[in-house]
Amino acid sequence: MDRRLATAIIAVFAIAVFGWRVYSSGQKPVQAPASRSKPVQAPPSTPKPVQPPAFRPKPVQASPSNSVAARPPTPRQRLAPEGTYFFLKRASLKTESSIIGFAPGTKVTMIEQRGSASIVSDGEHQFETTSSQLTNDLDIAARVAKADLEAQRKIGEFIAKTVQEHDKQQAEEIATFDKQQAELERKLRSANSAHPR
Repeated sequence: MDRRLATAIIAVFAIAVFGWRVYSSGQKPVQAPASRSKPVQAPPSTPKPVQPPAFRPKPVQASPSNSVAARPPTPRQRLAPEGTYFFLKRASLKTESSIIGFAPGTKVTMIEQRGSASIVSDGEHQFETTSSQLTNDLDIAARVAKADLEAQRKIGEFIAKTVQEHDKQQAEEIATFDKQQAELERKLRSANSAHPR
């Protein structure tokens, strides 16, 4: 009985395998026309996140040599010889007969310092001035002297222009006066000729 059942099961299994092969060989695969269909695109794949590199470079620390190279060099101060100073502003010295003026940048020699005052000499006169009015920096002295010369030049130009305008105005007034006098004399002559005595 068991043998018949096993044989029947094997027979049924063989028939099923044979039938499946016959059925699958008879089917034709279905394909859509190429002209009407669009190619099926695979869905875009999600990009994987990029992992940061495990190695991270250390920040570069500025060494003393690097920091010196990055800073511009400080200009070197040019100083006058010891005892030599220059006026920063205009100064004046009153003598018995006149007043002597010293322009900015005028060179003087230090004789003595007394706190906020200094005794200086211009080579001819010795006098006292305020120490804050003096400098021994050659560049500063050159700048104040140049600025004073420029200011004096502008003042000179202004005075020359004012004098020129004044002279022009006076010449016009004289010409107008002369014209009026000539006109008056002409009228007097014509009046005298019309009524002779």
